[in-house]
This record gives sequence, structure tokens and C-alpha cells, in this order.
Amino acid sequence: MNARRMRGVYVVEFAVIGLLLFILLFAVLEMGRLFFTVNALNETVRRGARLAAVCDISEPRILRRAIYNAANDAGASSLIGGLDTADLSLTYLNENGAAVASPSDLSGAAGFRAIRYVRLQLQGFTFNLLIPVLGTGITLPLFQSILPRESLGRHAEAGVVPEITPC
Repeated sequence: MNARRMRGVYVVEFAVIGLLLFILLFAVLEMGRLFFTVNALNETVRRGARLAAVCDISEPRILRRAIYNAANDAGASSLIGGLDTADLSLTYLNENGAAVASPSDLSGAAGFRAIRYVRLQLQGFTFNLLIPVLGTGITLPLFQSILPRESLGRHAEAGVVPEITPC
């Protein structure tokens, strides 16, 4: 065989094998990004439910802190692209697991006193792929965390009027 004629074959072989190698490399990178995003979203709902269980129910910074933003930083998450506080659903539940109708009502038995659990949900989050050939995105399943209520921002001591604790 003539070595001069074989040079073209090596280029074609490299083009085919190189393409497959780069597709595999980018697929591994995308799977790593997907696993990171799933774990970060799972931690987001756990963190938000924990904050909601210990902070005052009227505190607007709970969801901002849950998505890894500073307390005064409104807008999309600084860690997870495309995640905003509007994507999260915070619900206060009674002992049967039903939503409390008016959790900010401090005097009624169907209000603040009925809260036993805190639920934070994230549903319909779309993970956008960086490789345009594989599709536009993947809709991730429901992320949910339910925790028992704790202080809800109130600290009552004997003979002292309960005080709201900022988060």
C-alpha cells in the first residue's frame, strides 16, 4: 500500500471516531450538570422548608434565601439558572395535611394555631441542555419537602409577650 494514499483514510477515521468521542464527552458533561441541578433543587426545597419552619410566616425573604440568593437580592437564583422564587410553592399544613386557609390569622383556631407542617414544592422546572442537537430541555419531576413546624418566628417564654424573630 502506498503511504501517501493512506493519509486520507486516517483523516476520515479520525473524523468518525472524533465525532463519537466528542459526543460522548459532552453527554458525560451534561449528565454531570443534570445531577448537580437535581441535587441543588432538592436542597433548595429542603432549605426553604427549614427556613419556613423557623421564620415568621410573613417573612418575604424565606424564598429568596431558599434559592441561594442574599436576603435582599430579588430575582433569579444566583446558583441555578432559570430558578426564581415564583417557581416555589410554600404551603402551611394542619395536622391532617390539608392547607391552612389563613395562616397569618393569629387569633383563629383555623389560622396560625392550626399549622403543624410546612411544605415547599417545586414543580415543572425545565433543565436546559447546552447541546442543541439533543433537544431543548428536560422537565424535571416534582421536588417537595415537608417538615414539622417549629417556632415559625415566635419565641414565647413564661410571662413574656411573643416576639417575632427576623430571619
